[in-house]
Amino acid sequence: MHVLALDFDGVICDSSREVFVTAVDTYAAQDPASPLNASLRPLRDEALSGGDSFRDDPIYGTFLELLPLGNRAEDFGVTLKAIEQSAVIPDQIAYDSFFSGLDPAWRDQFHQRFYEARNRLRDADLEAWLHLHLPYTGLAEMLGRHRGTSRLAVATAKDARSVELLLEVLGLSGIFDSDLTFDKQTGVEKTHHLRALQRITGTDFDQITFVDDKVNHLVKVSQLGVRGVLAAWGFNSPREHALANDLGFDVARLDDAESILFKGE
Repeated sequence: MHVLALDFDGVICDSSREVFVTAVDTYAAQDPASPLNASLRPLRDEALSGGDSFRDDPIYGTFLELLPLGNRAEDFGVTLKAIEQSAVIPDQIAYDSFFSGLDPAWRDQFHQRFYEARNRLRDADLEAWLHLHLPYTGLAEMLGRHRGTSRLAVATAKDARSVELLLEVLGLSGIFDSDLTFDKQTGVEKTHHLRALQRITGTDFDQITFVDDKVNHLVKVSQLGVRGVLAAWGFNSPREHALANDLGFDVARLDDAESILFKGE
């Protein structure tokens, strides 16, 4: 049976608001003396309160622009550090160079603190935290139509508890196979998630479709023989759409995703 695996943030759920709030909180704890904190705090408060004016700020615009170039929680810190230093990062090569120039211990500490900050935010007011996440229109209904003809899995750097809570709120808890959620504990790279998925399902890699909003993840899993699809509705831009096309990956929009994602059934 065809297996469809989806990343969570930027594919199953629009978590851009929550990611920004949590990243700002983590950055303030990581670098409390940073001059950027004074500019970030009002944007963070506006996002948390449900407002939208923060989206028009150039700082948030740059944050969104750089999101597709990262992989894990520490990348949110790297992105904010790049903003603080007014670094010019036009592409993946420039981002990777900037990433490598930061102290690995600083990156690791940010990674740990990010999840601690998320847990505090979630535990302090679960309802408010849930409301920071938005569904993608029509996605739940589309996936539900294929519940019996494809096995549906989650492959994410998010923690399993957050995924469980959000799938229920988004109306997706009964759609994904309960034993096919692979979270941040599965491994650093999405190849770890896809290898674990293959072992459990026994499905050949070429019968697995993986949907992510980051091209760099698709490149890595394609080396396994997995079919990769870029979710154009996620955290990416025409820059990533063009790159995905150049590399031979399908680029799916919500209005044509069904025919693209399930052609392997």
